[in-house]
Amino acid sequence: MEVGCPDCGEAVAVPAEAEPGDLLDCPTCAGHALRLTRENGRWGATLAHRVSCPSCNETLTLPDGAKAGDAVECCGRRYRLTFEYGAFAAEAEEA
Repeated sequence: MEVGCPDCGEAVAVPAEAEPGDLLDCPTCAGHALRLTRENGRWGATLAHRVSCPSCNETLTLPDGAKAGDAVECCGRRYRLTFEYGAFAAEAEEA
């Protein structure tokens, strides 16, 4: 089984043990993963954007529907999401 990346169209193999909601990496794209969906017995995928924590570099997977201006937390700090050039970034909130 394969799904097409919604961004670049690359075919990505779906592991036999996959469940809806699992994340797969697209070998071509950077800055997001594929979140698996299953409808009427067929696999699909939506983009699952990712950002790096500015403090520790941990990769955070954003929830569906994330948008610029939303807040994310890591390392006990809050960061504001920005979106430019087709990718999200996390920036420290101003005090």
